[in-house]
Amino acid sequence: TNRNKFVLGPSGSGKSFFMNHLVRQYYEQGAHVVLVDTGNSYQGLCGMIRRKTGGADGVYFTYTEDKPISFNPFYTDDYIFDVEKKDSIKTLLLTLWKSEDDKVTKTESGELGSAVSAYIERIQSDRSIVPSFNTFYEYMRDDYRKELAQRDIKVEKSDFNIDNMLTTMRQYYRGG
Repeated sequence: TNRNKFVLGPSGSGKSFFMNHLVRQYYEQGAHVVLVDTGNSYQGLCGMIRRKTGGADGVYFTYTEDKPISFNPFYTDDYIFDVEKKDSIKTLLLTLWKSEDDKVTKTESGELGSAVSAYIERIQSDRSIVPSFNTFYEYMRDDYRKELAQRDIKVEKSDFNIDNMLTTMRQYYRGG
């Protein structure tokens, strides 16, 4: 279930107090919680969870210009990717690829969705592949490109330009 939250209110209205309690309840029910904290409001809760779990949970990342925040959209602890997870990965990749002004075509969305599904099948069958953007990029560059070329029904470059996608996304590949 998607439990994304956005809380808005003036200073002193209790946003952080409310969210600390909500997040703690989610965590105690076994939910995977990721917070973007711009005011260090959740550092205490994170520290408490870290002490309680002996360091297994409660990881707190601090953003600096030298060390920006990063995350792995392909992370899952059980290698299970439901339709919602696959769709959110595809949407993220489309957002990284296309600018706000670029219209995403049905073919582009469909091909990227197919590529995400094929990559997931690959990592599920070969656990030596670490699920990450880097290995997805390599899959697209090396394997999916070949598969596109070998299809009986060809996808025109004007409909799905894999070279353009790879060039645009190279900035996120291997620390790029």
